Amino acid sequence: MTTQLVITDLTRMNEGRVCVAGYDSSLRCIRPVLPPPGIHETSLYCEGCAAIFPFAVVEYHLLQATPNPPHTEDYRYNPDTVRHICRLDETRKREILDQTSFANVTDIFEVRVCNDHGHYIREGEGTRSLGTIRPQQIKCFYYEQSAYGKYSYRLNFVDNRGIEYWLTVTDLTWRYYCDWQRDHGRSTETVGGNLTKVLRQWDVYLRIGLARGWEKYPDRCYLQVTGVYTFPDYLDGRIFADFVPPPARL
Repeated sequence: MTTQLVITDLTRMNEGRVCVAGYDSSLRCIRPVLPPPGIHETSLYCEGCAAIFPFAVVEYHLLQATPNPPHTEDYRYNPDTVRHICRLDETRKREILDQTSFANVTDIFEVRVCNDHGHYIREGEGTRSLGTIRPQQIKCFYYEQSAYGKYSYRLNFVDNRGIEYWLTVTDLTWRYYCDWQRDHGRSTETVGGNLTKVLRQWDVYLRIGLARGWEKYPDRCYLQVTGVYTFPDYLDGRIFADFVPPPARL
């Protein structure tokens, strides 16, 4: 089945892998997936140019639905047939986000969100694993380096039910943008502070998704921020590839 998707989620995973998701013409959310090792970041490019990025329209040949609640959007595809079609303008971007929005975080998943060492839902529960919200309040974005040298990207916000969340931001573009600023001499504190100001002052849409279970908590699907979008655009039209260090570009 050949399908065109508007990409809404492009997230960082481990070992150079990424996760991609978007919506078809009927606003059905689809997450194209491959067998292990999954989708590598290098596959986002075609002939040296980024082909898959948020709000690009990308054509996929979908093979078989492989739902595993709450990740009901999974769909195997043929990686040899992926084709970039076009890119949405700002008006259409906002329309897609509005059309895929929920009133609050819990409404996305339609099950109780647990809060125990982070926010999560149980493996096997929930009707979906992705959705959009407009937060009631942005409290702070934290960008910092741990004692082990690893950088963390965490967003503290309040949804329209008044529930406060601290979630990891896995948005690939957001992470590259933070790191690019640091590489250009700004401290992590400055980067975090500046982005907090942007998020407080501008219209913000957050894509909220669920991670997969992992070794320590195989039955928990932790909430994460899979996309951060602002109007006006904090990126000024740029995409993740504009912030990738040159040696890493393919």
